Amino acid sequence: MAASAIHATSPAPSQEHRWLISVALMLAMVMVLLDMTVVSVALPYMMGTLAATPNRITWVLTAYLAATAIAIPLTSHLAARFGRRRLFLISISGFVVASGLCGASQTLAEIVFLRTLQGGFGALMVVLAQSTMVDLFPGKERGRAMAIWGMVLMVAPAMGPVLGGFITQHMGWRWLFYINLPVGIFSLLLGAATMQESKRKNLSTDWPGLLLMAIGVGSLQIVLSRGNEDYWFDSRFIVALSILAVFGILIFLLRGWMIADNIINLHLFRDRSFATATLITGVFGLGLFGTTAMQPLMLEGLLNYMPETTGWVMFPRGVASAVTMMIVGRLINRYQPRLFIVNGVLLTGISTWIMTSYSLYISPVWIIYPGIIRGIGMGMIFVPLTVIAFDTLPLAVSAEASGIFNLARTLGNSIGIAIDGTVLTNETQVNWNQLGGHINTFSAALPNWLQASGLAPQDPRVWALLGQTLFSQAEMIGFLDVFQWITILFFCLLPMALLIPRRVLPTS
Repeated sequence: MAASAIHATSPAPSQEHRWLISVALMLAMVMVLLDMTVVSVALPYMMGTLAATPNRITWVLTAYLAATAIAIPLTSHLAARFGRRRLFLISISGFVVASGLCGASQTLAEIVFLRTLQGGFGALMVVLAQSTMVDLFPGKERGRAMAIWGMVLMVAPAMGPVLGGFITQHMGWRWLFYINLPVGIFSLLLGAATMQESKRKNLSTDWPGLLLMAIGVGSLQIVLSRGNEDYWFDSRFIVALSILAVFGILIFLLRGWMIADNIINLHLFRDRSFATATLITGVFGLGLFGTTAMQPLMLEGLLNYMPETTGWVMFPRGVASAVTMMIVGRLINRYQPRLFIVNGVLLTGISTWIMTSYSLYISPVWIIYPGIIRGIGMGMIFVPLTVIAFDTLPLAVSAEASGIFNLARTLGNSIGIAIDGTVLTNETQVNWNQLGGHINTFSAALPNWLQASGLAPQDPRVWALLGQTLFSQAEMIGFLDVFQWITILFFCLLPMALLIPRRVLPTS
């Protein structure tokens, strides 16, 4: 697609006006990003209410993620056709209505359909938020704006499982969706009162490209979300979707380079800064969101932390990330962005390396201080990457660039979670076999373990308790294997960071 967003037809808004618009955009983003993860802890409760099996209830998550992946690249085209303000108001209205209906759902089919609508409308808001803030805050102010956008992007999904556990425990799972109504309505009213409409263009829709992209990206997202549960390529369903994903994406990319009016402007990748920043964002997402999702599982599943406790030990990481982003946002025009990114990658890799020494008996301090290091690293990476991606692009393509940038992040997150889940499942089984294969009634360590447990050899509880202990140890080693490969991934980002141009960003 050659055209995109989208300059305001009214005079430029004042400083106060711009921040009011930002509040409306950030509130919408918080809702969308929380809903990506907040539901995960409520799935067992939803199974009983909706009469769903464990395998089918996960479609509540899959539908949301698949719709998000498909809708993100469409935002630029829709904003150009309907106007940015109008599209934002339609999106947030649709998201709020879908949220309310999700809370009132009585069947699995209903909530899966409504979660699809939620994901689609929500994806539009995330891209609109970034592209609008890029236009609102030029020059040296853009770093601060992207710091706020990045802070919401990082902190909201991380707090989702904790907030979801608290609401589900005290109010019921339906309130996970009802809670969006007052926030969404306030954001809608504030956006309607403050946002200016953008120029609209009469564009022809590239329907073949749209169909290919939807088939390819949608199939890929479902494969990544369902693959581990369906045993990957042992499932005909996964095999069929994988074939659709490969052919859909391949034909879409080949076609996109050959025609000028594609639904996504792939020629933006000719800009070195944008291409490098987008690539690093996707690869960084492989490890970032995976550890964010894995750590609560480890803390609550193996260390028996309550959801509230998990939230408190992970909270310092969010604070460190937010503070660092605000500091970097102010310094981004004084120093080379590459310096921040390289040091941020090093800190993130070091923090994950520390996590490879975890055990079943670690104190909360060992959760908190690597988290703080990780938060500082994340803050040093994300703001420069976002600013660099848009620095050398004209404002006219900001919405298109934002769609591609966010699609890379979304797919990186999904691929990372899929890899992490597969590594955890496979390595836990391998570790179980290795640990259990050396234990029998003649094992030298067995009497010591029995004495420490206060059990007699003939006690019928011995083997059940031993099996539970072995599984906990095997799963913990599985988590360590996950953290190990993520550590290697982060350090492999260092050569990629050196591809970023060695220069200081302009202040205007």
